[in-house]
Amino acid sequence: MTTVPDRCEKSDARGVADHCRVGADDALRIRWPRPAAEGERIVLRHERSGEVRAGPLSDDRRSAVLTVAGLAPGRWDVLLGADHPLVTDDPGFSFDGLREYAGRARDRAVRVVRLPDGRAVLDVREVVPHAEVEEVHPLDGEIGITGWPAYAGPRPGGAARLVAVAREGGGRETWSARLDGTGFDARLDVRAFTRWEPSLWDLWLDAGDVHARLATFLDDAPGKLGTLSYPRQVVASGGRRMSVRPYYTRQDGLAVACHLLPEDAGP
Repeated sequence: MTTVPDRCEKSDARGVADHCRVGADDALRIRWPRPAAEGERIVLRHERSGEVRAGPLSDDRRSAVLTVAGLAPGRWDVLLGADHPLVTDDPGFSFDGLREYAGRARDRAVRVVRLPDGRAVLDVREVVPHAEVEEVHPLDGEIGITGWPAYAGPRPGGAARLVAVAREGGGRETWSARLDGTGFDARLDVRAFTRWEPSLWDLWLDAGDVHARLATFLDDAPGKLGTLSYPRQVVASGGRRMSVRPYYTRQDGLAVACHLLPEDAGP
């Protein structure tokens, strides 16, 4: 049987929250199946500085709403009262909720994290716009990529470009991308990479004033390098054969590796 550590016993006795999430409107919403004690309030306390932000419960003491806009980066403990950790059985997010949240322009992201012992804390971090990749399809001489702009706000439909930049040698290739405001897709011709010397290529989405790195950060599965792989495509170019393959970097950015194949290499 799983037990909650002693430091959480009092908070657990006061009731486990069955909803604890930050919405796209930058409000932390908490809900309990039973009323909390009279006079309770929600307190957010910054772990490093000790800064505090607090707010009351609703009149029926079953819920609370507290704005989290402007919180300093770092960890914030979520407390019920002055010193009792808030305990929840809510994982703190849904993928639909994450997409709605990251679909708005913002430079700071706030997310509820449920610790192993059930305590809820807020993780506040600074963010920059990126192009969240959802699907990658290397096939038939192309690399198809679909995704959506994150933390940039809706992008009006129109001209958008997918740009590949070689880390060495000065290579740069550009393709048009279809952008419908909340999503994009592009088709990269793998032959373009073989016009240059073998290299590793980083991928970017240019849409209006946004220059966004292609990456997959919001799927709750960090560390894709070595665990997620894509098939290579072999291209004959200028009397040599080259392998072109998309891959994820250590930072979960999407990139393309173009390598020269030995003459005796298989297909």
